[in-house]
Amino acid sequence: MTLEQAQAFFERYRDAFNAGDGDAVADLWHSPSAITDSRDGVARVSWWGEDAPMRANMQALCGVYRDVGPHDWMFELRDHVPLGLNHAFTHVAWTLKRSGGEVLPQFCTGYQLAKLAGGWKVLFCTAYQEDLSETRQHAAQ
Repeated sequence: MTLEQAQAFFERYRDAFNAGDGDAVADLWHSPSAITDSRDGVARVSWWGEDAPMRANMQALCGVYRDVGPHDWMFELRDHVPLGLNHAFTHVAWTLKRSGGEVLPQFCTGYQLAKLAGGWKVLFCTAYQEDLSETRQHAAQ
């Protein structure tokens, strides 16, 4: 994956989140796939062996962001490591901004990507900074 391909992939990913389209987000993930995050100081892994639970998660996540009100996601590729022609690791800085300009949570996330029959997909995500409880505090304010 080239840097340009990574930029284009995350533009599609951002646009799907900005549209609140959980299915479009899920379409950019492979099945099976997984995500790890940290809650209560403990790393946790959610493994999605099938499409349906992963898709439900992405729809719920879009719902959390939709509750914030009109917003825009912005991103910056911090690091991009091509791993041959069909794999890459990308470290992304995300900023959630309300339409009025208020910056909400900012965080970084790592993604392991692979080029599969359906195109580039997320295989594994490390959401080591995102705190959804913080985002929920901004809902409907």
